Amino acid sequence: MNIIPDLTLALIQVVPFLVLVAGLQVILFKPMLAYLHDRAAATVGAKHDAEVLSQRAATRLGEYEAQLAKVRAELTEYRAGLRGDAHKVHAHSVAEARREADVHLQGALHGVQREANHARQAIASMSKDLAGDIVKTVLGRSPVAEA
Repeated sequence: MNIIPDLTLALIQVVPFLVLVAGLQVILFKPMLAYLHDRAAATVGAKHDAEVLSQRAATRLGEYEAQLAKVRAELTEYRAGLRGDAHKVHAHSVAEARREADVHLQGALHGVQREANHARQAIASMSKDLAGDIVKTVLGRSPVAEA
C-alpha cells in the first residue's frame, strides 16, 4: 500500500471539481448573492423609508395636535363669549320682566288699596245702618243724630 497519493488521479478529480465550482459560481452563487444583496438593500431601504414616513407622520401629527389645540382654545373662547352674551340677554330679560312685574304689582296694589278703601267706606256705612237697626231694636226708638 502506497501512502503517497497519485498526482494524475488527484488532477483528474480536481479538474471536474473546479469546473463544477465555476459552473455553480455562474449558475447559482452569483444570482443568489445578487438576490440576497438586492433583498437586503430593499429591506434596508424599506426600513429607511418607513422611518422617514414615521418621522413625517409624527411631525404632521404634532402639527395637527397643535392646530387642534388652537381650534379648541378658539372654540372655548367663542363659547365663553356666547355664554357671556347669553348671560347678558338673560339678565336684561330678567330685569325687564322684573320691571313689568313691578308695574303690574303696583297697579294691583293700587287696585287693592282702592277696593280696601271702598270696602272700608261700605263697612262704615253698613256699620252705621246696623248700629241704628240695633238701637232701634233694642231701645225701640230711632237713634239720635249726632250733632
